[in-house]
Amino acid sequence: MEENTNDAQEVNVEKQEEQNEEDYKSKYLYLLAEVDNYKKSKEKELVEYIKYSNERLIMDLLKVLDDFDSVLKQDKDEKVKALYKAFLSVLSHYGLEEMEVVGKDFSSDIAEAVATEESNEEKGKIIEEVQKGYKLNGKIIRYPKVKISI
Repeated sequence: MEENTNDAQEVNVEKQEEQNEEDYKSKYLYLLAEVDNYKKSKEKELVEYIKYSNERLIMDLLKVLDDFDSVLKQDKDEKVKALYKAFLSVLSHYGLEEMEVVGKDFSSDIAEAVATEESNEEKGKIIEEVQKGYKLNGKIIRYPKVKISI
């Protein structure tokens, strides 16, 4: 009888050890996954930070682009136009792109309406861009100000 009790105790100890081993293994795998997720999260944050780190500088430079636009509307000087294109090319290298909205249906998701005007265009179409809008790496950093047809 005593022998059966010892065998039963040994079996219980073995089962307990196996259960502990499984628990430790499960916890280990869980922690590995947590560390991996943390690393991926931090890498993504760093990429986003780098991607948009120039945003404030570029926002300030948009004022210079606006000045170029004003000058080019009044004077079609080829030298000024060449400088404007070169400046815009440098900024586009860093992810800046002009938004093209004229002729599209108006939506507050893509533009800011500052005026309406009667037009031959379909109602609700963007007919004029009053101030250009820009995206930085696909994110709108300044909405275009537009006139829409009524």
